[in-house]
Amino acid sequence: MKNILILGSLPEDEKSKQLYTKLISILTRFTENISSPLDTTAFKGGDRERYTRAFEKVKEADLIIGELSSPSTGQGMELREAISLEKKLIIIAKAKSKVSGLVRGCPAVKEIIFYRNMDDLQEKLELAFEKV
Repeated sequence: MKNILILGSLPEDEKSKQLYTKLISILTRFTENISSPLDTTAFKGGDRERYTRAFEKVKEADLIIGELSSPSTGQGMELREAISLEKKLIIIAKAKSKVSGLVRGCPAVKEIIFYRNMDDLQEKLELAFEKV
């Protein structure tokens, strides 16, 4: 896997930042080229540049992981672009989160993982990577 893109709502608090930080640390086992909402938060460009950057990241990705515990409109746009480009998708969400039926039924989605905590997520992601 060369490039992994993590899609998710922008981190609004320390807990959501920790989620992405942990997710990145899990994924570094598979590649060092990982983009996440943490990068987006640090990006200093304007709206047009942010839009262009987001879709370039989707194009460059070999695998996209969508964190859908807190869905957002921008994330939905990125997921749709990924589907159009026939990218492989893994969806993750905290246990008891509602994942849309459209997402659950999408043929590009290779795996949907509901996790209880970071250890559970790590274990399930490692199994998913064996399949993808």
